[in-house]
Amino acid sequence: MPPNERAAFARRRRLLARGLGLGLGAISPALPGDAAADRGAGRRSSVDPGVPPHTVSLADFGGAPGAGRTQLVRAFGQAFAALGRAGGGTLVVPPGLYDFGDYADAAYIVLCRDLRDIAISAYGATFRATTRAKVAPNLFYFFNFDNISIAGARFTDPGFTPWVNWQGMYCVGLQADRASSGFRLVDCQACRVLGLLGSNNTAATRQYMSGIRVQGRVENAYYGVGASFIRRDVQVELACHNVRRAFIANALRDADIRITSSNTALWPGSNGLVALVSSGASSGDVENVRVKVSVSGDCIHGSYVHFYHQGAQPEGSMRDIEATVEVFNMARVRRLFVFDHEDERIETSTARRWDRIVLRGRVLGPFRGEVLTNTSASTAGGTVWVEPGLARLGRLATLPRGFRVGPPVPATPRPPTDSSR
Repeated sequence: MPPNERAAFARRRRLLARGLGLGLGAISPALPGDAAADRGAGRRSSVDPGVPPHTVSLADFGGAPGAGRTQLVRAFGQAFAALGRAGGGTLVVPPGLYDFGDYADAAYIVLCRDLRDIAISAYGATFRATTRAKVAPNLFYFFNFDNISIAGARFTDPGFTPWVNWQGMYCVGLQADRASSGFRLVDCQACRVLGLLGSNNTAATRQYMSGIRVQGRVENAYYGVGASFIRRDVQVELACHNVRRAFIANALRDADIRITSSNTALWPGSNGLVALVSSGASSGDVENVRVKVSVSGDCIHGSYVHFYHQGAQPEGSMRDIEATVEVFNMARVRRLFVFDHEDERIETSTARRWDRIVLRGRVLGPFRGEVLTNTSASTAGGTVWVEPGLARLGRLATLPRGFRVGPPVPATPRPPTDSSR
């Protein structure tokens, strides 16, 4: 490796170690492209990446800014193979623009199978692919993985449009058909993409993936993170600007989700900035989740935390959840929280359960909107606590069935467990 590249790598390695060693970093509401993107400060529990000291550069395999799609894909494949033979290590991606070309199909552009103990240090590197049709290619697609990290990468898709569903690039896709754990995105940024990260497992394969960490920024996008059907242990911390849905997950368990979001009126929204989804007990309940959402700017979302039962199965629950919404100087909001059950249409009642849920919140400035709506009244029992200040803010003289002003004791989700349901 040339001396100038070694010096640049040493700096990126320090930043990578800080971001991974300290866990998910504290984030500011800065947008992609700001100088803050190169800071890896953190404040959560220690995460040892466990990556061997062996290092290669993508340039060693012909992967350089300006190279064509075929050469870039080949370079990544050869670099991963070399690291695999060495038992793992760090792949340095030199700064610059890596353009993977145009796509009119749902391609896995860089398919990464069975990788273990690899860190990709991509500070200063931008990855671009351009969709030309209503398709959703994945730039990096990891199928089965153990202890993989990507730090400092930037992603963009000039062909993305938020006005057409499912036209745009997913930056990273995950799938597993064996036990796979330990996937981290640190200091990653995405602008004009379909989503930063998406899980593609199903209810039938939800037992395979665990230990997902995402920290970064997403701007002018449809999704931030989709984390459906992950067995346990998800941590997400995103700063978002103009994102239709910052986080969505079906059957989420043992998770901590923190979203800072600002929006402008011309960007399309959705029915929930954060959606906690259950398709029924057989697909997986939602449990032991902490959500904190801080929002500013214009209101483009129907709610900020959506407790969303789906499907025809009567059994299913969401429980042991603490959800907080903070609103800063917004002229109006629609709703902070929504509870409903949709099966072809929004049902007026449901046999599904919401239980041991605590709703918290604060508003800086005038409040025009609703604290909560419960369109589908539950007949299954269970309690949703609304903290007193939030109840007063919403002038909630009458609460839906199962909702109470409280809680009588502070709510703390249960510690993570390895049990499956």
